[in-house]
Amino acid sequence: MLGDEFTHQSTLGTWKNIVMTGTTLEDFQVPFKSSFVKTIGNGDSTSFWNEQWCNRGKLCDVFPRLCRLDRNKEATFRDRVAKENGELIMKLDWVRDISGRVLGNLDQIATLVSAVNFDESKTDSWSWSFSNKGFEVKQLTSIIEEKILGNTTNIIPTIRNNLIPKKIEIFMWRALKKRLPVHVELDKRGIDLNSTRCPLCDGDLETVDHTLIFCNHALDVWMRIYRWWGMGNFNNFSISEIANEDINVPSSSRGSKVWQAVKWACAYYIWKNRNNKIFKGKNWSGPVALSEIQIASFVWISNRLKGKKLEWLVWLSNPNIYLSIL
Repeated sequence: MLGDEFTHQSTLGTWKNIVMTGTTLEDFQVPFKSSFVKTIGNGDSTSFWNEQWCNRGKLCDVFPRLCRLDRNKEATFRDRVAKENGELIMKLDWVRDISGRVLGNLDQIATLVSAVNFDESKTDSWSWSFSNKGFEVKQLTSIIEEKILGNTTNIIPTIRNNLIPKKIEIFMWRALKKRLPVHVELDKRGIDLNSTRCPLCDGDLETVDHTLIFCNHALDVWMRIYRWWGMGNFNNFSISEIANEDINVPSSSRGSKVWQAVKWACAYYIWKNRNNKIFKGKNWSGPVALSEIQIASFVWISNRLKGKKLEWLVWLSNPNIYLSIL
């Protein structure tokens, strides 16, 4: 199994982290682990049954009956396949004679083996089915974005904002889909909790909207953000309203995106501080949260706003000027 092999104690940390990431990606229908396929050379380092070397998957999963009948289930590809007179033949060793419908399975395996480019002068290697250039973070990012953010037209037309990191876009998508692990959503999924009320204020059930908007801690942060930007009173009643809120002042498209980026950063930091309080016992306050959001949003936007430059002192004192000048 690829994950087991790469997470062995001798494995380099980078590959271990990459493969472990696959567990999360599988939840978004990104078949990450199965995308790594062994390319057969001499067959010495590839398990015949337990590694994926063909497009059908691992033979132990596809043909479990035959796998159980093999005397050596850890046999390598070279143990089970030989090349004679230019043709590949199988060298099988069963615990009993093969009969019945598994004979048909054996014919299928023979067909898969015949398609392998068996070359005793080469070593086995890994290939990545998502790209013929080998593993590429850029390509994987594109696949993840397509799966997670691609089909959001009917949810929210402004789900993308290139002024903030992808993790914030994904966070907002999860919030809009009610996929944050707040107590009410966990309870719906059958997770036994002592209470479904907000663990911070105990003022109401902990829904996504309560956590990110109505909780006293969240409201305090939002009011500070709106005062900082000179946007008047905070009157939003759902995370969807925040994500789609129109700005009733003359502004360019980029200016609107700047304000949107700040709001999304605010929601993200409210969630982050909520988790720090619950799981780490770290207290948080409105002024501290405001400072975190000001710094993070300034850095994110400054690094991504091509052709324009934000001024730190202006950002702190009069940020809504960027609604009209960008």
